[in-house]
Amino acid sequence: MIHNNVEFHNTMDLDPVSVGGLALRRFPADVRRSLSPLGQLVAQESTGCEVRFVTDAENIRVSVSALPCALAPHEVHHLDVVVFRGPFYHSVTRMEPGRMQHLHLTDIGGMMKQAFQALKPTVQNAGYFDHNVWRIYFGRYTALFHEIETYGHPIRPPAAEEKPRSRMLSYGSSITHGACATMNHMCYAQQAARWLRMDALNLGLSGSCRCEPEMATFLANRDDWDVITLELGINMRGEFSKDEFRERTSRLIESILKSHPDKPIVLITIFPNGQSTRNAVKTCDAQTRENEFNDVLRHHAERLQHPNLHLVEGTDMLTDYDGMHRDLIHPGDYGHTQMGVNLARILQERVLS
Repeated sequence: MIHNNVEFHNTMDLDPVSVGGLALRRFPADVRRSLSPLGQLVAQESTGCEVRFVTDAENIRVSVSALPCALAPHEVHHLDVVVFRGPFYHSVTRMEPGRMQHLHLTDIGGMMKQAFQALKPTVQNAGYFDHNVWRIYFGRYTALFHEIETYGHPIRPPAAEEKPRSRMLSYGSSITHGACATMNHMCYAQQAARWLRMDALNLGLSGSCRCEPEMATFLANRDDWDVITLELGINMRGEFSKDEFRERTSRLIESILKSHPDKPIVLITIFPNGQSTRNAVKTCDAQTRENEFNDVLRHHAERLQHPNLHLVEGTDMLTDYDGMHRDLIHPGDYGHTQMGVNLARILQERVLS
């Protein structure tokens, strides 16, 4: 989305809010309204949304703010905004809810520009982000954009050749959403895309990945991705039957296949957790449902026999269980890193080669 010569990445709507500013929304309003009450809440989070622009100004002021968020107590939810210059980490600022934050980006004397220009062309243009692209990255909260001041210098959105050539869209639970990663850009979905030198579109929904018909239609109608990953099951195992899960996931998968038969679609089974068969001493209802749901996803892949439909086992991504958070559901930083690296490797070897 382009607004006032600025690109808003992973953003479907820019909503004016009563306190001032434009809220960056990952989902359009009609899709948000179709979700569960919790889903409507977390769908407002600007997770993985970015403000992107290019300017030759040596002094830049970016004014942003964040609304208070209400997340589960176990989740790390600092209101950090991370700045990148192309692929390079620049800085991080912790915002206070409800208070405008002015990010001052300076390059006095052009020292940073000179340092980049001293790089070999193969390093400057390595097929990921051009170093001239400023990227303001938001995490798990509702981010509000106010303005950018370049003090008379022109500003423009990045050109296509200044960004990754392809995009990976990720739909899933709080694990995809980035729960328990201390910095959201280090969650497995973002890391996998980074390893693959792809742009990430994060559509994780904490506690709310329920494969609604409206969500199936929304994902099927999108045409801005090159590969899509669907991490399904863990948010539905406590409320939905095996038949309900089969029906919802079948509609989701087949809708996307019908609209995008030439694009890779990757199903991901439930990641190992404290109630999984391989970890728990006793059998419980959640464990039984988890096994049933994983079998449903495997059956979908076998039944449809489509060359662009792929199945990745969650156990092949999270192979070292001590990478978990203490809640024994979500991965911590080490777990997210392991999952991101493993997913990138699997996709490179089996899907994208």
